[in-house]
Amino acid sequence: SSSSSSSSSSSQTDLDLRLYRARKKSRDGDREVNKTKKRALYKESEQLFRQVIRINPRNGRAYVGLAKTLERMKQIDLAKRVLEDGCAATKGENGHIWQVWACLEAKQGDVRKARQYFDAAITADDTLISAYHSWAMLEQRQRNYAKAKQLLVKALARAEQEEKPQSHVYVALARLAERGKDFEAARAWYQRGVSSGNFRDCGPALTSWAILEAKQGNIQVSRDLFRKSLKGAKARYAWLSLGTWEQRWGNISEAREILKEANELFPADGAIAQAYAQAFTKSSEDVDSDMDLARELFGKAIEVDEDNQHAYLSWAMGEWLLAKDVDRARDLFQQGIWSGPTTNQAAKLFSTWAHLEAVEDQNIELARNLYSCAYKIKPRSTKILRNWAKEERKIGDRLRGQELEVLAQSIQTDYRRKLDSQVVQTVWPDNALPSKSNSVSGIIGELTVEIVDEF
Repeated sequence: SSSSSSSSSSSQTDLDLRLYRARKKSRDGDREVNKTKKRALYKESEQLFRQVIRINPRNGRAYVGLAKTLERMKQIDLAKRVLEDGCAATKGENGHIWQVWACLEAKQGDVRKARQYFDAAITADDTLISAYHSWAMLEQRQRNYAKAKQLLVKALARAEQEEKPQSHVYVALARLAERGKDFEAARAWYQRGVSSGNFRDCGPALTSWAILEAKQGNIQVSRDLFRKSLKGAKARYAWLSLGTWEQRWGNISEAREILKEANELFPADGAIAQAYAQAFTKSSEDVDSDMDLARELFGKAIEVDEDNQHAYLSWAMGEWLLAKDVDRARDLFQQGIWSGPTTNQAAKLFSTWAHLEAVEDQNIELARNLYSCAYKIKPRSTKILRNWAKEERKIGDRLRGQELEVLAQSIQTDYRRKLDSQVVQTVWPDNALPSKSNSVSGIIGELTVEIVDEF
């Protein structure tokens, strides 16, 4: 009996070690810039996860890890089959597998399936707070704010019932409050999020709070919050956001220094690489733009992520407006569209390219075709329609411009009517509201967080 218990313990330790190594290989792949080495690390991770599944076919963590690794390798259909196998092997009782499958379907745009699988996740484990949160984020993207609030309140109740601090739930409730223009409630939720756990948990709360203060014009408060959030192990978004906001505040030189350091810390992050390159297309009274260096950095950003449509768009704009190289800009718009022809960012590439054609060559027929492509991708975009209308009026086709403007107005009216029909009352955290007499700066100064290393 003692020997059997020892053997079982040893076997479990071996599985845990394999899972740890598999996750580490996958994380190392995320950080690797070289594409060949990146893929090799992902393949090693895949093999380790598959070993665990062969040894223990009911190990839910292995199915989740394997599916995420396959998704990183863009093997989406295979990832879905793995998750389906995992649900069958665990008899549908593992909520984590259902949640990952739901998130994957949401990314692929299948909202119906995503909702179905989120519901299955919560049915399997009604204490799975991350499933409530992920489902709420989906509903927010679908503009179902009442449903999002309902899910977040349930998540909050579960978090308190299980006595688990869940900073990301507080952040989501803060953002709902922001959407309702209740900034004091949002600050109260952010404060709850910051004080809910160690730094690894509360870094996103600090970053989101910093963005709120930046939007409200509280520059120094925002900067202080960003600086606090930079110390986290997963602070890449904080670095990116601070660099971006320093640019908006006109501090181009500081923005470049921040983004340079971020690029060195996270060399495999395509968004940071793109933002660093874009910083050299900006200028101020103190610094000039540098398109030659920007071009070199944009090239590196594309090497990091060849599907980075934001990089193609920013690079094309730089070539057009700074270098005055219209043909090169056209080529970059086209490359960006090829990398993902049906995405929302592709719509922006199409519409910006359309504007270039209307301005540079006054080629209104080509501009119309490009605007039409953008509109097919985003048929509810009033911005695309109004920009298109503006181009039509410039060439003297007022009737066509008016038709497009009327269509945009009807979409906007319909959107406002739907928003008014689902007014969401702000949820306040119990005992979390700062005193009205306290300044925001005073609240920031009182925050203390425990900084931990990530292993």
